[in-house]
Amino acid sequence: MTPQQFLPLIGGCISVGGIIFQMGKHADRLDFLWGKVEAQEKKEEYMNKTLYEMKGDLKTLGYDINAIKEDIHEMKANWKK
Repeated sequence: MTPQQFLPLIGGCISVGGIIFQMGKHADRLDFLWGKVEAQEKKEEYMNKTLYEMKGDLKTLGYDINAIKEDIHEMKANWKK
């Protein structure tokens, strides 16, 4: 192959690669063309669920620590009597 034949082939491959890359980048907006891409949505749903669970656990720990602090203050107050 001569360079005159080879260069358009390389240019075509780069163009097709760029189109595929851009389609992947904008896959969440292309759901009207064909099936919806749900991988990202499932990941986001899992992350939200995990964050809510962690937040709930932290609040529970906060309440437990406050209860322990109150118990310690009561024990100190009774000890000093």
